[in-house]
Amino acid sequence: MIAWDRLDRRLGLLTCGARPGDLLSLTLSLPALPGGLPASDEWFYWQRPDTGLTLIGMGAAFRIETSGSGRFGALAAGMAGLRAAWRHDDGGSGLPARAFSGFAFAPENLPRQGFPNACLSVPAVLLREEDGQAWVTFSCAATDAEGAPARWRRLFEGQTARHGAPMAGGFVRLPAPLPDLAFLARGRAALSAIERGEARKLVLTRSVRFRSDRDVAPGPVLAALAARNPSCAVWAVAQGDRVFLGASPERLLAVNGPTIGADAIAGTTWLAALADSSSSSHLPRALTDDKNRREHDLVAESVAESLAPLCEEIHVPDAPEIVRLRDLQHLRRRIAGRRKSGIEAFDLLARLHPTPAVGGTPTAGALDWLAAHGDRRGAWYTGGIGWLADDGDADFAIALRCGLLSGRNVTLFAGAGFVAGSDPRQEMAETEAKLAPMLSALRSGCDAPAQAEAA
Repeated sequence: MIAWDRLDRRLGLLTCGARPGDLLSLTLSLPALPGGLPASDEWFYWQRPDTGLTLIGMGAAFRIETSGSGRFGALAAGMAGLRAAWRHDDGGSGLPARAFSGFAFAPENLPRQGFPNACLSVPAVLLREEDGQAWVTFSCAATDAEGAPARWRRLFEGQTARHGAPMAGGFVRLPAPLPDLAFLARGRAALSAIERGEARKLVLTRSVRFRSDRDVAPGPVLAALAARNPSCAVWAVAQGDRVFLGASPERLLAVNGPTIGADAIAGTTWLAALADSSSSSHLPRALTDDKNRREHDLVAESVAESLAPLCEEIHVPDAPEIVRLRDLQHLRRRIAGRRKSGIEAFDLLARLHPTPAVGGTPTAGALDWLAAHGDRRGAWYTGGIGWLADDGDADFAIALRCGLLSGRNVTLFAGAGFVAGSDPRQEMAETEAKLAPMLSALRSGCDAPAQAEAA
């Protein structure tokens, strides 16, 4: 499939005149993507099924990690330095070189179950498929060019089945009565804070644990997520034996030349049958009721206000549209704008994140309240994940409808927004409904259904 000796010669030509700090990339076409997920300890996967774009990266030719209140500034500086030192032979494809980035919800320097707080990386091998055409980009630091083709070949050829058969076995839900009671108690405290005027909206989250009788393979889960959620961004990022993956309906930021876009999604309804038995008496509210519309308007207003100072113009639809997913329905406004000259993706992300859809509003007060009340979110849940190109384009999703796989253990995450008039038990039922996309994907990867494990 790949003439490795020719690739070695192309790398030699690119190395000529390169500075020690340069990053070198070579792109060539493929007849098709090779089957498989990377076998390396560090890889990522990105797919938008409705656009036909798939990215699979493995290893790292360049990587920075950061945390703290200045993390977006550090990532912006890293990306600017990378672009200045990036020598890319695109093989006549016209394709830009791409980097991957992800970050946790909160900026504090705490371990996130094996994931850095925030990172920017260029994979050593990046597979891309779009419009029926497949490509691969190989990258290395100029100082590591010697022997790079041999390393690339090991990564390229060492893969496991990406869309393999479902694994045998099943998984069970681990009971968590105390965390469930704690969620309800925090919900009541949130409503009291809102009544006192400390916040207008607070987003509370839960994690629910499952255990399988054997290691859970990410490949069948990703395949099921893509098949069942064609309008979502389907993604995964792996660090060692931990894989964080999901299918997010909410675009945090898209940059396409001077044009930018961001989704404002808030307000949810679902099938009553999806609610957990402990909350099934709380039927889904109407999507257009007062609570859902107020919650949605808070998010749309905040997203537009965050973007406006960095844009020449901004457009907010007059009314939300209804997004119909397999298991849920949401209210959404797609906000569009034209960025000012010199404004880059991380500048916009620093203004946008966290939106009231995942944190609350006003933002500073909501974040203070959540921190004071023990809000802890695993991996990059409600943070962001996506890619950036060396031409300035980018696409990021909010990390929602997701879970963390670690051997036989699975942790799923979900949250709900509290505003004046919220019912904590109904919000808990909403979180149960939001587990459905991941649960259905997990069930498709096992030949036995999930059951509640006896307490």
